[in-house]
Amino acid sequence: MRALIVFVLWMPAFMVQADLYWQPVPGRGGAHGGAAKMFKLAEQIPDAKRTVALLHSDLQRNPLEVDKGLYRVKGSGKNNYHALVAREEGSDYRHLAVRYLYFNGKPVDSSPSDLLAESLGELEIVPDPLPREHWRYTSDKPYRFRVQFNGKPLPEQPVLVMTETGSTEILHSDSDGVLKLVIPDDFATVVPGARKNPPGELRIFSEVDREGINYQSSLSMSYYVNPSHWKSASLGAMAALGGLLFGLWLNRRLPAHSRRKKRCVQI
Repeated sequence: MRALIVFVLWMPAFMVQADLYWQPVPGRGGAHGGAAKMFKLAEQIPDAKRTVALLHSDLQRNPLEVDKGLYRVKGSGKNNYHALVAREEGSDYRHLAVRYLYFNGKPVDSSPSDLLAESLGELEIVPDPLPREHWRYTSDKPYRFRVQFNGKPLPEQPVLVMTETGSTEILHSDSDGVLKLVIPDDFATVVPGARKNPPGELRIFSEVDREGINYQSSLSMSYYVNPSHWKSASLGAMAALGGLLFGLWLNRRLPAHSRRKKRCVQI
């Protein structure tokens, strides 16, 4: 009973915990693969020792400076995923915020797997894997993430999943430290066409305490409307049209006497 009480009391505190995370600035950045993107770092601790860097796809680190509360992330000229990393440190806390960005450019020798293998902090939420080139995180689809501490899996670790539209859920990693989630299909309005629907924001948080130090980690990303919203309707209309055209073609192929209307005979 005592363990149950502790868990119930702890859950609300975890749910309202304001962790450090990356937030894109609307209308101030390029799209997937664009030249430059703008971000702000939300829920900062004012007196924290803070470092911000962009880890390139070839694993080169480039420090970033804040300008009027915003971080401008320019394309590196290198192809594939980059990691936008912010760390805050104090005497009794270590906070980490990560966001993976895709840039177009020259090919590099390293792969996204090499980027994901880089240690960014003590407590990490790592995509397993990142979406392939030209793919995106999409609503109503399953994804996997690894929750780890000092490079080792964290089994049964509580994870808070939130969207900017209000969906909130507490999940747990499995016995291997793997978090499996289906991104909510929670867009208020959907119109046909991928480019006509702005993306939503998904944020994943977790925290642990070790030897008097609080470790927090966040992973944020954009996610997009599942195209099945309009593709299923289009396929249905195409199927109906196809059936109609086939019926007309079949009718023309039948002998003339088979197409004549027959009288009903009452018996």
